[in-house]
Amino acid sequence: MNFIDFLIGPFLIWLPKIFTAAVFLTAVVLYVYRGKFGKDQKIKKFYNRIAISSALFKIVYAIFLMIAQYYVWSSSQFTKIFVSSSLKQIISSIAGLKENICSTLLPAKVLVGNHGFFLFYSCGRFWIDVLISISAASIFYLFLVFLKKYRERFFETGEVELGFVLALIAGWPNVTLFIPLAFVFVVLVSIFRRVFLKEFYTTLGWPFILAASVVLLFGDKLINILRLGLLRI
Repeated sequence: MNFIDFLIGPFLIWLPKIFTAAVFLTAVVLYVYRGKFGKDQKIKKFYNRIAISSALFKIVYAIFLMIAQYYVWSSSQFTKIFVSSSLKQIISSIAGLKENICSTLLPAKVLVGNHGFFLFYSCGRFWIDVLISISAASIFYLFLVFLKKYRERFFETGEVELGFVLALIAGWPNVTLFIPLAFVFVVLVSIFRRVFLKEFYTTLGWPFILAASVVLLFGDKLINILRLGLLRI
């Protein structure tokens, strides 16, 4: 296997898994040792940097996938047409939610240009999930900010940012499992702490971590079991 084959094969397959595991472990370690950071704002800055890095990774990874797809298609006489044709030359109609989103996002001049089909395909194949993942995690972050404003006892320092980071790495559609699971674990952790530790208040940090663990390990299986595959747009 040459270097190019490695880059567009095992490297691109394993890179997001390794990055996600690294971010998750870093987030957990920061949470466990949050008391050693001194000022509250310091831990928040760390989580914000991790969140920005996670979002940037998703964007850069999508760019790499586009480049790899272009290389694969342009390397064969049979598939060169896919990187040098307009959308209308390949298909005559647009169907499906993902395709409709892409046709809305991309200007008409782009779709009828020489690389129209490739850009249209890349939008649906590589970029829609990125945009939805970042948007869903951002909406969840705003919800946590709102919740903390009115129910601050549910939060310790950095837990809003922790929830944002974990929602980001959960990605779409797994974030739709992460959010309800987090609140299920709030109940379970509260029961455990009350029964065994005689503590009556539970914040969202550990429930976030437990929910993310389940989603990262079993998310795809749970999506299939719960018949939520339609969310994979």
